[in-house]
Amino acid sequence: MTEIKYPCMIDMPDKEYFKHPAIDQTSLKNFITSPREYAWKKLHHDYDSPALQFGKAAHSLVLGSGPTVEERLDWRTKEGKLQAKHCETEETVALSKTDYERLMEMTDYAPDMSKLAEGKPEIALFATDPTTGLHLKGKIDWLPDMPDMENTMWLYDYKTTGHDATDFTGSAYKFGYHIQAAFYMRLYRLVTDWQGRMGFRFVVQEKEVPYDWMVWEFKDTDPEITQVAEQQIDKALNGLKFYIDNDIPLSDMLRLGHPKMPTPIRFTDWQMNHLIGDDEQWRM
Repeated sequence: MTEIKYPCMIDMPDKEYFKHPAIDQTSLKNFITSPREYAWKKLHHDYDSPALQFGKAAHSLVLGSGPTVEERLDWRTKEGKLQAKHCETEETVALSKTDYERLMEMTDYAPDMSKLAEGKPEIALFATDPTTGLHLKGKIDWLPDMPDMENTMWLYDYKTTGHDATDFTGSAYKFGYHIQAAFYMRLYRLVTDWQGRMGFRFVVQEKEVPYDWMVWEFKDTDPEITQVAEQQIDKALNGLKFYIDNDIPLSDMLRLGHPKMPTPIRFTDWQMNHLIGDDEQWRM
């Protein structure tokens, strides 16, 4: 494994990056859900699921960095066995015929990242959190060479979605993309000592015809970042530090999930409005 000197910015293969023990934004989001979620995901990796393999293949073709993408062969044949070996070393991603054909068509309509911003793909960042001393890591899909004309440094993340790209706000809320954005911006500042304005852009492409795409963004001054994500990240890092400093094993963390006491069900005002069907009555 490549020796990491904190802080640093490095081009690193996915397999080596994922094995590195530093804390990434995904682990942090799992811990925010619960220590049980964090421990379970640490003990049960799911790197080979069809959805993740499709995403990895799409990233490789759109970003121009990563494994070779091929249609899956019959792994009982000589050629298929060789392909399977390459997949084990992450030199190749093999997709089903349906997924392969869809991805080939999809990438014909994919965004050209270099036209959005001149930069480099798949750059890994490593830094030490100054408050907790924990080691952090993140891999930026597309890192521009310089800030934009307004001196804002944008970081880019390419995502595929099975939903309408115009409805990305719901996905951002559900999957905690505000935390991803805040975490990566924080990490970039720690590595580079950048003091200027920052932002995080999601380049979102639909996985269904006509494979359209949009760019969504958070700025470092948005309330979703300053009032929510930053506090969630700080709380999670401090919580993880407690477990790490006290050598609490993952097996013990598995017992620390959601609260088990009965919790009252309370609909939001919007839900009540919708169910009652009488906005004026509800406002009274």
